[in-house]
Amino acid sequence: MTEQSTVLFSSPEAAGRWAKGLLIATLVLAVVAVMSGFLQIELLSRAAGGSSITDAEVAQNDSRQLLIGILQIWLWIGTAVAFLIWFHRMHKNLPSLGESDLKYTPGWAVGGFFVPFLNLVRPLQVMREVWRGSDPERLKLDVNSDGPGIRYQRGTPPLVGWWWALFLISAFAGNIAARLLLTENQPLPELQTASVLLVVSDLLDIPSSLVAISLVGRLTRWQAEKAELIRQQGGQVDVALMVSPQ
Repeated sequence: MTEQSTVLFSSPEAAGRWAKGLLIATLVLAVVAVMSGFLQIELLSRAAGGSSITDAEVAQNDSRQLLIGILQIWLWIGTAVAFLIWFHRMHKNLPSLGESDLKYTPGWAVGGFFVPFLNLVRPLQVMREVWRGSDPERLKLDVNSDGPGIRYQRGTPPLVGWWWALFLISAFAGNIAARLLLTENQPLPELQTASVLLVVSDLLDIPSSLVAISLVGRLTRWQAEKAELIRQQGGQVDVALMVSPQ
């Protein structure tokens, strides 16, 4: 029989690669969606101006937008799953990296996104804790601190703040646009408004994805560096260990 020891540190690199890869795909699809959205706005503007548009143009536009929308939904689901797996693992690693006064649990790295109203702030709070607990440079700050870790006395890092702000704004704009576009028999002005909001949401997905890619890459690298620094200083970082009795 095989026994599994307690797993305290598990390299987040594989999960980080998946999250980054899907975020890059999200970025590329957002660029395509923006271009397609502008084509739809142009088509609606022509219709509003009294220019004739053919049924073939309408059908082509609708098919293109539908395909992009379906791809975005499936990619969003895949990216969300990959990101949450990475986020959960990152937080779960913190105790093995010397973090003992954590305010949140790894479960909040996932659950914080699904609790109404609380999901407006909790993911940001957990990400801030992951940032501070993963930063290898802050080992020195804690050593030189007489009180609680200095890292817990500082504000939200700019990259983390931008990540969350862009995520919320993009999600809000996309939600409004989707509601408008899914309403049947919409007047032309409302369709134009919804199309503009959809393009705004897709445009926001571009910097949002870029910031998320940078965040995932930096934090994943930091945890590997911090684990190595702890080992070099004579500390111990427990990792997954399979023990098979002889």
